[in-house]
Amino acid sequence: MAPSGTSVWVQTVRIDIQLEDGSMKTYFKKGALGDRGRDMMRGTFESEKMMYLFAPNNVPKPVAWGTYKKEPEKHFYICDFVDMTDDLPDIQSFCALVARVHLDSMGKSTKYGFPITTHLANIGNDNSWSDSWEKWYARALKRMLEEEEESHGPDENLAILTAGLFEKVIPRLLRPLETGGRHIKPCLIHSDLWPGNAKPDAVTDEPIIFDSCCFWGHNEGSLRHASIADIPTLTDPQQI
Repeated sequence: MAPSGTSVWVQTVRIDIQLEDGSMKTYFKKGALGDRGRDMMRGTFESEKMMYLFAPNNVPKPVAWGTYKKEPEKHFYICDFVDMTDDLPDIQSFCALVARVHLDSMGKSTKYGFPITTHLANIGNDNSWSDSWEKWYARALKRMLEEEEESHGPDENLAILTAGLFEKVIPRLLRPLETGGRHIKPCLIHSDLWPGNAKPDAVTDEPIIFDSCCFWGHNEGSLRHASIADIPTLTDPQQI
């Protein structure tokens, strides 16, 4: 067992074991404490399991999650270990992967949300099911802002901006997608695709994505953490 990767919120290790036939197998494990830690590990397993279903060659295979029998406050998630470099993935391959997941999963759910809570870092996402993308997005964002206020206290300027966001911006941007005869179909969203969660496979150079915070939503939900600044080789937004 040896440290592997870095995280502020969880402990991460690599585990090398010898199987009964003498061959070696390597796993990646992360762990966290308490009730929130348990929910994070469960959410990670269910999220990665769903993402693996649509991208088995680009997501480390989930194995299990659970709680230590002798230390019930400690919880874990285990998946196959994939050796990755610390570079950015090839932009064409990365975008093709994201697009393929969106297309292959589109319409497999008729509602927006996810069966359980998933987490962005250690913050739980409100994944309650909804028939409306606008309503789901507003509710999920409201929960994030509530977490912000619980952590840092109320802010008068932020409260003013938040009111305008929910009363004007979100309805004007999202409501037209589902009114006037227009319709959209939910697809599976990773939702945390920043450069720290997308790396090239050290052997194949294929993009590997991990640490998903899945939900069924509008396809552009996967791009909220990706920007031109994050991916220097992407010079034309139309490439996405």
